Amino acid sequence: MEMEDYANGAAVAAPFGRAESDDLPSDLRDRTLSAIEKVGYKGTVGDVAAASGASVFETQRALNALAADAGAALEVSSDGDLSYVFPKSARVAIGAKSFKMRVEPIASGAKSLASYVFRVAFGTSLVASVMIVYTAIFALMSAKSSDDREGRRGGGGSFMGPRVYISPFDLFWYWDPYYYRRPRPRDREMNFFESVFSFVFGDGDPNLMFEKRRWELIGRMIKRNKGVVTAEQLAPYLDAVGYDDESFVLPALTRFQGTPEVNSVSGSIIYRFPSMETTAGGRATQSSRDRGESDALAQEERWAFSLADPSQKVQAALLGVANFVGVIVLSNMINDPSLMYRPPDYIALARSFAGLLPWLQAYGVLFFVVPAVRFMRNQSKNKAIDERNSSRLLAARRVASPEPRLAAKLAAAQNAARQRVVSDVIFTTESGGADDFDAREFDRRLKAKK
Repeated sequence: MEMEDYANGAAVAAPFGRAESDDLPSDLRDRTLSAIEKVGYKGTVGDVAAASGASVFETQRALNALAADAGAALEVSSDGDLSYVFPKSARVAIGAKSFKMRVEPIASGAKSLASYVFRVAFGTSLVASVMIVYTAIFALMSAKSSDDREGRRGGGGSFMGPRVYISPFDLFWYWDPYYYRRPRPRDREMNFFESVFSFVFGDGDPNLMFEKRRWELIGRMIKRNKGVVTAEQLAPYLDAVGYDDESFVLPALTRFQGTPEVNSVSGSIIYRFPSMETTAGGRATQSSRDRGESDALAQEERWAFSLADPSQKVQAALLGVANFVGVIVLSNMINDPSLMYRPPDYIALARSFAGLLPWLQAYGVLFFVVPAVRFMRNQSKNKAIDERNSSRLLAARRVASPEPRLAAKLAAAQNAARQRVVSDVIFTTESGGADDFDAREFDRRLKAKK
């Protein structure tokens, strides 16, 4: 959009009452909003990209949409540098306009509830399987004993098998009689039914947010070094395999629009990020320590077998063993060759349980096969994670205590940095100062810069 449009206020009001930010991915919108708050509601594209870890291209797109919805102002310097100035009520204003933002919490809550119900249902199915298996075993044993007694007395008669009524809700009562009476706090420990699911399937990827965290750290580090860094400074955050080939920096160059250049003083390669060389000042220029942010390394977490308590894992395993043994016993009883010599009622009872047998067998086997396979995969994953973490740690130590050659390279990169603070504002959409500002001339200069 041209500056004339911004000057005339065309970008401030969303057309037909539609929120421009509804077209953004939810993650990008939320990351950008959080970054805007981090930089003090005023910043350049580079400031916001460094704080959010999103690419410069994505950040520019998100800022334009959010600025339109929040009624943010644009400030322009004499060099053509743009700064976005958001009201402190930006999140509230956008939320009031965006139907998508109002619906997302409901959808997220429903998704969390469905996930919880599924985890509990899987754990409940183990208890149900044990009860069904041993009820079937005892019923068949009772029928066999009754048949044997009738046979010894020489009498006949039909066998009336035991009637078992099991409600799904009774399973909660069976395992925990105070289940309905105990309050369910939001931040609580895993209950037994959830621990069964955790024992079998684990607790999800512990590094689900690692990429987001990694790029936030990289953006912050580049900003802290005023937009010019070396490969060694990027190595603690990326997956470097060595310094002879610096191709591992390419993802950072692509995301933050960096370019390599040879330093004339040291003769080494440094990487310049023009978007990070311009800042709006304020909180964006403060060090991360001053803002209470951590400059921690990009370290991945190891995969845990299960986050359930040790006692819960033991209980789940023992109940699984009991279920597995019961399924074997029941299978032998139903597949017993002498079954055909039993009375019709006994055969009918056995056949009624035989329909469930394949499902019970599959559940009993997979209950241990899935955790075993997952355990072996976790070992392989954790070995690779340890290697990557160790490599990043060594890279960080190398930068923290550089040898003379690296120290000279770092100094050259630092001397090559020329960060600009946007201060000489010649136009702002907030003040409506378009009367004495030539928007066409600005557009010409802005295109010339590109």
